[in-house]
Amino acid sequence: MPVTYVCQGNVLKLELVGQYAPDDVIATFMTALKDPQCPDPMALLVDVRRSETLASAAVADIRRVAEYLGPYAKRIGGRAAMVASSDVHFGLSRLGSVYSEGVGVDVQVFRDLESAITWLTSEPDEPGFGKS
Repeated sequence: MPVTYVCQGNVLKLELVGQYAPDDVIATFMTALKDPQCPDPMALLVDVRRSETLASAAVADIRRVAEYLGPYAKRIGGRAAMVASSDVHFGLSRLGSVYSEGVGVDVQVFRDLESAITWLTSEPDEPGFGKS
């Protein structure tokens, strides 16, 4: 399955691999929210390092997926981290973060998984909070 999830502690990790549709991302997110293994609240981590779809995604699709987080802002602590290693994925993830911000979710984009998890599990007032 090109969009998968796993709950590890208080972090929900969505992994987007290969080809998938925007609705696959939304459907997998919704499935994860219903999973009793995923705590409430939880931190959201989206890993697009192996995505083939994102590089050619329509801006409207990026916007729709990013804005979909709005009603779930409280559940995910008002923020999410994305991991994007290529320049194209990084830039398009930053574009998505602008749309997420408009619905009350702070999305930061990182080049590596460790930095993303560190930011997600930090307190908002810790030094470096909100820096990508």
